[in-house]
Amino acid sequence: MREIVTVENLKAYYFIRFMGNQTTVRAVNGVDFKVCEGEIYGIAGESGCGKSTLLKVLFGYTKPPLRLVDGSVIYDFDSQKLNITAVNHQLLRRVRWKYISYVPQGSMNVLNPVRKVRKIFMDVLAEHTDMSKEEAFYEVEKYFEALGLPLRVLDSFPHQLSGGMRQRVTIALATILKPKVILADEPTTALDVVVQRGVIQLLKDIHDEQKCTLIIVTHDMGVHAHLSSRICVMYAGKIVEEAPSNKMFKDPLHPYTKLLINSLPSLGDRRRREGIPGAPPSLSNLPPGCPFHPRCPSARSVCMEREPALVTVERDRRVACWMVEG
Repeated sequence: MREIVTVENLKAYYFIRFMGNQTTVRAVNGVDFKVCEGEIYGIAGESGCGKSTLLKVLFGYTKPPLRLVDGSVIYDFDSQKLNITAVNHQLLRRVRWKYISYVPQGSMNVLNPVRKVRKIFMDVLAEHTDMSKEEAFYEVEKYFEALGLPLRVLDSFPHQLSGGMRQRVTIALATILKPKVILADEPTTALDVVVQRGVIQLLKDIHDEQKCTLIIVTHDMGVHAHLSSRICVMYAGKIVEEAPSNKMFKDPLHPYTKLLINSLPSLGDRRRREGIPGAPPSLSNLPPGCPFHPRCPSARSVCMEREPALVTVERDRRVACWMVEG
């Protein structure tokens, strides 16, 4: 399959100055991966591992204190390659929403609280298409009907909607122009389990209908199990394991991935689930060697001294762990 997204040696740091001292937070610290056209690529890991920052860089959103230090993000749209980290603002505006769309973590962050939902959609269509007001009006209603969303929502303000409905509206707003790549940042955060299922199914239906590529960030491994075809697991700003989802859940290789999956509840299994000991390291003061070694139950002396590289162990699988290399 054609590779539509290629990320190479991506480094994006937060440079924060406080009380005369500058702190460097290495949120994305040398990330490499490729995403094929039409697949659902999942990015997993605990809070604070750099997932959301990575998605912002993929969208070309690097405003201070976040700064791109190194690397590239190459999109291949109809054989026309575009480095999103090196384009000017005007081109970036033309690319966003029509080719690359972004579903933010909080639905209220993208919905204007003083405009009705219909007006928000009309603004997007007016900005990125040549539709008349009547055509845009019809297009919005037609798209809502296609997604199974009630038309009454269009005449509501965002604060009048439930959290789940706002999230559905946000997803509809990000996909109404049928972009080739959708970036979804924790789309099910703060939603109850029943509503989560509806949001996940909506994303899946849009992916299947529009034949787009979906890159989804979530710490919920259950969401990845249901949705993602391939998963990378991040820790301390780096990828520690990447594999097809069926292989990862059946036989995780990295100790961190094992602990993430083993913490999931299983139907009919009443055994007590153990959490991951300790806490993620500070991205401004990483430990020497493998950043996971202070929490790893299998750590050895080499883990404390040298950081393992992300190596290919199978044709479609990579892992960064001295135990696997050994």
